[in-house]
Amino acid sequence: MLFLCAFINTLSEHFYVNNMQITELPFNKLINLELSDKEDYLLKLSANQAYTNHLNTVHAAALFALAEATSGQFLLIHFPAYGNNLIPVVRKVTVKYKKPATGAIYSKANLVDINVADISTQLATKKRVSFTLHVELFDTHNTLVFDGHFEWFVSVLEQ
Repeated sequence: MLFLCAFINTLSEHFYVNNMQITELPFNKLINLELSDKEDYLLKLSANQAYTNHLNTVHAAALFALAEATSGQFLLIHFPAYGNNLIPVVRKVTVKYKKPATGAIYSKANLVDINVADISTQLATKKRVSFTLHVELFDTHNTLVFDGHFEWFVSVLEQ
């Protein structure tokens, strides 16, 4: 437990105090995640042969990485007021790979059965909240290739 707390504090300090963009996290830089160049999408994974599998389609791990980063980007966009006081942790993920993905991949995210105002209220009163984000990934032809639900536990770091 002590290790987990130290890890979360380190993550929080590195991620929020430095105002790091989701695309600047070391792993996301490694796979060259980018902010989307298309309206209505959050992030983009450019076409790259290095991301393909034995079928010459985008590898499931690359799709998952984009989806997980997208859920984090959603949090950064919708809860900027908490700065370095917000500790988000993914608790559960369910995914369905819908179609083989090729080329550049784009992402979207939205809340399931809760809204931003309700989450903010729970963070203000209870200092913690659990919620689910629905993440979808699309190829350049707007074909849905990935459908996932990311369950987050978010708490406010006590000062």
